[in-house]
Amino acid sequence: MRASITACALFCLVALVGGAAKAAQELDSPKADPTHHKVELENDQVRVVRWKIPPHEKTALHDHPSLVNVLLTDADLRLTTPEGKTSEVHGKAGTAAWRGPTVHVAENIGDKPVEGILVEPKGAGNAAWTPPPRDAVKVTPHDKVEFENDQVRIVRYAYAKGDKSPMHDHPAGVQITLTDAHVRQTTPDGKTTEVSGKAGAVHYRPPLTHALENMGERFEGILVDLKGAPAR
Repeated sequence: MRASITACALFCLVALVGGAAKAAQELDSPKADPTHHKVELENDQVRVVRWKIPPHEKTALHDHPSLVNVLLTDADLRLTTPEGKTSEVHGKAGTAAWRGPTVHVAENIGDKPVEGILVEPKGAGNAAWTPPPRDAVKVTPHDKVEFENDQVRIVRYAYAKGDKSPMHDHPAGVQITLTDAHVRQTTPDGKTTEVSGKAGAVHYRPPLTHALENMGERFEGILVDLKGAPAR
């Protein structure tokens, strides 16, 4: 009888833990709210989620881990927590910011669609991370650090028409283009290629060394350097 009671108690405990894990998993934004959240890319280092909310529409209740939020449009949102507490958030297109874990319903209280990119680093980060030797933010005036912690470094880059940069390094990370771009890229072996990108495009980039020449109009973007990924 005692063995049966112990087995039953153990079964119930496992069921409760499993149920809690399932509930937590179901709040993950692309699963809990697939209408507005889509996984853009994922690998061992990072997951990137694109979110879009039409005017005056609400999401389902969902959660997010710690992440970088990059706004592709202006945004006017009302956020509601599970406890019913509400707050309003107003942001400009191109804004990039670090955000801790959250659980909420998001409502677009504006008259235009809102869209953004969530860069979710995996792992605990690296407090001892060091940038590559020819770090872009030191070698070129086009790259500026906007935020940094143990998990990420947020870098904004901008090139005017005709601008050039010397050979420089980038660690592994995620690139979000805020404008259309057309550049000539030169790698250390002297090979040149022309690369074009569209506003709102997202790419994972392994460590990269290149020089750039802007072949088009002014362009701008965000780099989220991942401190848990290789820097070289």
